[in-house]
Amino acid sequence: MTKLDTKDGGLPPSQHPTLDNASFDALGGMVADIDSQAHEAVNPGAAQAAAEAAASGPDYHKGACGIVDLARGMIDGYAPGAGWDEPTSARMAASLTPVFEKYGWDVESAFPCELVALMVCGPVLYQSARAVALKIRQDRFALENAQRGMTDPNTIKGAAAAESGPVAVAAGIGDITAADTLAGAVTSLPQFPDM
Repeated sequence: MTKLDTKDGGLPPSQHPTLDNASFDALGGMVADIDSQAHEAVNPGAAQAAAEAAASGPDYHKGACGIVDLARGMIDGYAPGAGWDEPTSARMAASLTPVFEKYGWDVESAFPCELVALMVCGPVLYQSARAVALKIRQDRFALENAQRGMTDPNTIKGAAAAESGPVAVAAGIGDITAADTLAGAVTSLPQFPDM
């Protein structure tokens, strides 16, 4: 007496149903059609909006041009004159466009706003910081040269400066210095003859 395997309904292994049957694929396609019809029935404008969005799609070339222009502006901001020309920018954008399209990088809508702000504002702030540092150095130079004895010919430093020529004064420093004020005060003192 043969014993029947009750697993799988007692069918022999050659008759077991499998999931990769063609009828299951057809059934999956029917289910997808019914789901899309149901979604369209519930949301009447969704199908048209999805079709328009798919038709318009992201403009990858415009995004690539924007990235190249941002990078060029950032480099020119940090090191003026180090940027490239327009034809080079066009070539770079043309080479980036298929890369953006391949990976689906929609720069216009998905690029982080913080990164855009950094690329735009960073070079401007860097050049401003350099200008402020230069002004601070000029002010320190003016203060060091305005110290007592730097321009007085009767001191060692003043005599050395008088022999080498006039003292260079930083731009933006007024005509009257502490040495001029002292010289003006000395001329108003009474002069006594040498004994």
